[in-house]
Amino acid sequence: MDFLLKATRESKGKKRLKHIIILTCRALAIAALVLAVARPLSSSGFFSWGSSKVDTVILILDRSASMELDSADPSQTKREKIMQLTQESIQNLGNTKLVLIDSATGGAMPVATPSSLHEIAQTQATDTSASIPALLTAAVEYVLESNTGRTEIWLASDMQQNNWHPNSGQWNNIKAGLGNISEQTSLRVISLKNGSTNNLATVVKKAQRVGDELLLEIEITKNNDTSSPQVPLTLSLNGVQSTEYVNLSGHSTILNKRLPLSDKSGYGYIQLPSDTNQRDNTSYFSYGTELPVHSAIVAPKGEARDYFSLASAPPGYAKQQSTVYTPSQPIPFDSLSLVIWQSPLPEAEVKSQMLQFIENGGIVAFFPPINTGINSANEFLDSHWGVLSKSAEGKYFIIDDWTRNDGPLRNGEDGRSIPVTKLKAIKRRDITTSHTSLSDWSEDTPFLTRAIHGRGAAYFIATVPDYSWSNLGDADVILPLIQRLIIKGNQRFGSGFNTTIGNLPPSIKVDLARSRRLDSASPSNPLNSQYEAGVYRFGERTIAINRSDSEDSIQELENDQLDIILADTDYRLFEEDSKKSSSIGQQLWQPLLIAMLVFMIIEAFLCLVKKRTVIAPATKA
Repeated sequence: MDFLLKATRESKGKKRLKHIIILTCRALAIAALVLAVARPLSSSGFFSWGSSKVDTVILILDRSASMELDSADPSQTKREKIMQLTQESIQNLGNTKLVLIDSATGGAMPVATPSSLHEIAQTQATDTSASIPALLTAAVEYVLESNTGRTEIWLASDMQQNNWHPNSGQWNNIKAGLGNISEQTSLRVISLKNGSTNNLATVVKKAQRVGDELLLEIEITKNNDTSSPQVPLTLSLNGVQSTEYVNLSGHSTILNKRLPLSDKSGYGYIQLPSDTNQRDNTSYFSYGTELPVHSAIVAPKGEARDYFSLASAPPGYAKQQSTVYTPSQPIPFDSLSLVIWQSPLPEAEVKSQMLQFIENGGIVAFFPPINTGINSANEFLDSHWGVLSKSAEGKYFIIDDWTRNDGPLRNGEDGRSIPVTKLKAIKRRDITTSHTSLSDWSEDTPFLTRAIHGRGAAYFIATVPDYSWSNLGDADVILPLIQRLIIKGNQRFGSGFNTTIGNLPPSIKVDLARSRRLDSASPSNPLNSQYEAGVYRFGERTIAINRSDSEDSIQELENDQLDIILADTDYRLFEEDSKKSSSIGQQLWQPLLIAMLVFMIIEAFLCLVKKRTVIAPATKA
């Protein structure tokens, strides 16, 4: 009897389990059908749900110079990898409209067929930089102005921090714009951080004519994986080439060369051997006739003004000239390399003119006024003068620390340092600023600060060359400081002109497509010539156009930084880190329908009624 009860319970348990499995398969089949209708997308291991298929994909393509570095697949650059991923993904999405916004033109352009991405001009390699905030703003505006339906914004970048501008005020507006379109639009950041790191880059930092010589300052940067300590560097000057081997030390190597000149004007380039990024191996320069160097001095009559005149225009040296002005006189900023200002900080129209002068590449050196009744609230580029300090009886303010590889107090070409420690002051003014300090007093208060604005800068010096203040007039510090500021400000002049693609004057931008390229350093792409570095002839004017040296930076935007600048937005990160292609966004409705059929088959199989075998009763003999 116990055996029969146990067998009955086991039979009921098996039937209950069978019914549960059948019910589960039926529920899963229904769920798969519902999800297939919802048209989900797969991306980087996550799901993105939508009520219908994706109508529009807006591809933001970073095609700056750094995107020409090899990707994880050495046969492709990062730019080419993005286009391959886009083509594969658009095919998986079905009938979806593709709109391209590239970093060079910044405009939105519908792409008829994704297979043509490699052929159109707006996807070719350039020597430009990218502004990710500006590109995202353009994408948001396109969605708001156009009937794009359900939209995916695919932002493709190598995550170079200089292009992302993480401290830009535009990010608040971008997040607000993404919030307004979030119901129909989602953002995917396609990160191609990984790739080849065995790369060298070079740039001409300075090309200045002094008499019959051309002074070149060349920088070669490498990453940690570059094993070769010595590389060949080719220099071309007016078509004549020479090659020398350069020893590399650390991440950055600075070379200073003096080239004899026989022509009034000319051009050239420097070039490294081919490596994993061809766009950063060449840098160009041009030069013209030497022009007189003009400085303006705005200072009251006295000892300090005399020292400023001597330091800015030593008698008989390099055709340098200086002129004294009062704060109320009109100053010819267009012809100046340096402005020495020892008066209350400028205001109103003069301040506006000076800011434009600095933005165009000019240099201003501010020294504190002698008088003590100065309005410290008056500021210039977020800097202003603080309180006047006097040293204790028999003691001096001395310099404790200064930057030796940057700024006007840097070491010389031969490695010798400026004798800054000889400077002694009994009076100084505090410099209140948020900008870089290049030199500090022993009490860790700034002696020399720099505020960069556009292509120029404003420098604040805390004391003056007046022996009632300091011995700055001894020439050990004031002469190299002023002369280096003049050299820096004079770089914007000359009949030969050196600039970067991102800083082209409007007139040059218009004429660039009609200009004639002079150099033969690298082949030119006719689809993209207006975005390529090189030496160009505009009528009688020769201009060397380079990529921005910020494109050589290896600093990348980290994921936590990305979370901060895109906080409160529903974005997804896609990281390509393998040599195999993987789709950015892929429809999952086909595998879901297959899964539904599998569940239905399993359910049908379990529902089959097992045939019973009937045993006939035994007949009696």
